[in-house]
Amino acid sequence: MTVVRGRPRSVACDHAILAAALGEYAEHGLEGMSVDAVAARAGVSKATIYRRYPSKIELVVAAAFTLAAEVAVKPDTGTLRGDLTASLRNLRKMLDDPELGSATRMLVVDAIRYPELAAMHAEFVRGRRQGTFEAFERAIARGEMRANVDFEFVADQLGGPLFYRHLVLHERIDDAYIDAVVDNLIARYGADS
Repeated sequence: MTVVRGRPRSVACDHAILAAALGEYAEHGLEGMSVDAVAARAGVSKATIYRRYPSKIELVVAAAFTLAAEVAVKPDTGTLRGDLTASLRNLRKMLDDPELGSATRMLVVDAIRYPELAAMHAEFVRGRRQGTFEAFERAIARGEMRANVDFEFVADQLGGPLFYRHLVLHERIDDAYIDAVVDNLIARYGADS
């Protein structure tokens, strides 16, 4: 028999901490954010945060993992076109979100300066890309996509244009742009190509 000590963690408290951490990180970056400010914004004590997340880096990464999973869900629509279109629209939603979009931009820069953050960010990206690879595998099984494609390269061609438009050009991503990216990818890698 397992004995559980202490109170169970509050889901509402966890969400408040992660949302506050993301907000502080989006506004101030890793160096500028403080656990005091996160605690005040979340309405919890610093000790509550440190019990869950021993460092600011772990706090930021947990916030990114959790909130991106909520906003940018990896869909299974039953078709390659549907999966890719929905996935890119979810990515756009994440990039357009004032806090998630800002945090994404900060993570790109901070991952260069902080090796621990870079490692955690790489794990985050691997997990997100795995969802894309699963969509490719389903498409191959349905006969919608060629079996001999390099998943890594095709995933770059799928998400890369949106990140370039968002991070470099600072331009809005509309449905027509997403449709063009998906059309191009299917024309290149679809089973009939």
